[in-house]
Amino acid sequence: MKNTKKVTWCENWLKATFAKLPEGITGIERGHLFELAARAGLYTPGTYGSEMSDALENVGIKVRSVKNSDGEFQYHAFHF
Repeated sequence: MKNTKKVTWCENWLKATFAKLPEGITGIERGHLFELAARAGLYTPGTYGSEMSDALENVGIKVRSVKNSDGEFQYHAFHF
């Protein structure tokens, strides 16, 4: 059973993290977001279906593919 309190902590952390982005920056690279969450003690690397996963869904985070000017895939980014 998932810890609903930790899901709430993750949701609040996500909202605060995205609120701190500089003007004009709309997303965070997927791996970097998970690295930041791990440092905050809210995510265990290599896990799936965790409280962080629920929080990402609950707050409406979307995943987008970032491409270069030639249309080639570069990386995935989370957008709020």
